[in-house]
Amino acid sequence: MSNKEKSPEFYKYYPKLFHDYYPKIEKSTVNILSEAGYSYYQSILKLDSIIDNMEVHKIFNVLNLQEETIKILSSVYPENHIFWKYWNMRKIEYFEAIFLEKNLWENPNSDNYYEVADKKSAFGKVAIDCLYVLSENKDEEVYKLLLESHKYFSIGFQLYDDVMDFSDDFYKKQFNYAVHELSKSVDFSKYNNDVILLHKLLYIEGVGIGVLNKSISYLTKAQETIKGLSEKKVWFNTINDFKQTIIGYRDVTDGYIKTIQERAKIKKIPIKDNFFDFEKIKNDEFIKGLQFIKSDFLKNYAELKHIMYLGSKEEFENDIDIHSSDTFQRALLNDCLLDITKSFDINAKDFFENENQYLLERKNEDEIGAWSYFPTVQEIAADIDDLGQIIQQFIRTDNKHLISIHCLKAINIVINERIQPSGGIETWIIPKDNLTKKQMKQDLFNSTKWGRGADVEVVANFIYALTLFDAEKYKLTISKAINYIISEQKDHGYWEARWYYGKFYGTYVCLRLLNEFPSEYKSSKQKIKNFLINSQNEDGSFDEEQYKNLSTSFAIFCIKLLKAPELAEAKRKAQKYLLDNQLIDGCWNSENFIKPKSHEPYKSKTLSTAYVLKALL
Repeated sequence: MSNKEKSPEFYKYYPKLFHDYYPKIEKSTVNILSEAGYSYYQSILKLDSIIDNMEVHKIFNVLNLQEETIKILSSVYPENHIFWKYWNMRKIEYFEAIFLEKNLWENPNSDNYYEVADKKSAFGKVAIDCLYVLSENKDEEVYKLLLESHKYFSIGFQLYDDVMDFSDDFYKKQFNYAVHELSKSVDFSKYNNDVILLHKLLYIEGVGIGVLNKSISYLTKAQETIKGLSEKKVWFNTINDFKQTIIGYRDVTDGYIKTIQERAKIKKIPIKDNFFDFEKIKNDEFIKGLQFIKSDFLKNYAELKHIMYLGSKEEFENDIDIHSSDTFQRALLNDCLLDITKSFDINAKDFFENENQYLLERKNEDEIGAWSYFPTVQEIAADIDDLGQIIQQFIRTDNKHLISIHCLKAINIVINERIQPSGGIETWIIPKDNLTKKQMKQDLFNSTKWGRGADVEVVANFIYALTLFDAEKYKLTISKAINYIISEQKDHGYWEARWYYGKFYGTYVCLRLLNEFPSEYKSSKQKIKNFLINSQNEDGSFDEEQYKNLSTSFAIFCIKLLKAPELAEAKRKAQKYLLDNQLIDGCWNSENFIKPKSHEPYKSKTLSTAYVLKALL
């Protein structure tokens, strides 16, 4: 039971939460009480820190804050005012809580825990006391209901806090309800008391969700206790807002656990071993890397797949909440494998024919066809990024005829209805008019969740596919799109991607397109060259720590495309960096790559490994 470094905003004005129940008290008085309350709250945080961490040097800060609080309160309540009787009562409660908390490990039943949670919030109750004693009618029933509601709120808050503070409290050996509950079902010694593993088990075993549900139930009790006092009050709404925060966290957490369970299920699905034979390769790094990719292939590409929780809370309406797909990832991976097999003269025709068939089986069965990032999510429309990547695979595997059969309708909708005046092309493939009910919903989600308009790296990927497919037929579209792409290039020479992390994926796909026109766009290519020269790190890598392997790989792709002698040393250093970072199992670390939602990046060891191997060719 510790205190979080960042406390909820409402502690700055705690008495205001209860002002609605005592409306005749002057607002200016409540402001003064709020100032006093926040000053004392800060002193309690520091006192807790002293007790928990033996930070004795902070005691003078505590005394100063408490002295300041008494001065402020004395301006409202004279020396002999009854308020001070309540104040002393709450002080006693708080110190009782400290004593009881130290003994919780010896007697950790729920009643003792709830008593500590209630008494530890004693100075929160002062916010109710201070208004009650100033009120004219002294309605004791309202006062008691508010205190009871506050008790349930404090218990709910502490339960949630213990889930969030699991690791910190475990390290400090402080009592934590979530730690205690997990200890009932898990022998910590079997995991060498490794707090990182235990924290994962908290959720995998369902204990964390159970504690969060208990927290939500107490917050509901806190609301129900004061329902008769009117629900349109600040205190009621504060409880509700906090409850919704916990429900959101619970649902996201529950979704995360379900994605882990889904990945475990996928691994168990039997799959035929038709991965290509790479025995002729003698290079150790490539053998180990391809062995890692093959091992994931034989587990149904469980590591490669993107698995997300998209539930009803976010207004998704599908038969399932956990969605798994590797359509786009597989096409990206195969692009790397095509280069690798070609470089080592490996016959992988049967493998890629099977991969083409796999993609065809995942094509949308609707008026447009094409491919969605998550085919099982009806709110996600087909997009030109998937379409462009799959077209490239069909072309590179000598199956151009598949484009005419399966892609032309989607291409025509994009060109006729989704090109912007700038030459940019909208990401989502939806007709402008006569939308079906499903398309209307997709259009709504594009507006409210995914975003509309053109995304430069997506445009570049799609236009590159059209250039490979039929540059003459789509000449005007290609020319306008390239003008748009060049207009989006940053002064430093890179492109900023909407859907991908780092500066180098977007830069690579844009340069790859421009490179189809060797004698044109020289100024833009020079900017890229300067960017590469100026952005390599001392260790040979490119970009930031969290996506160095990927960014370094994309930078090497750019260097290869530019064929500039002055970049040869940069390439050598970059490849050495990648070689030095291969892991013992043959892979390279997963790094943030695709960003479908805030704070929920897609990353994959399998895909990172494929990109690095391609960069090492």
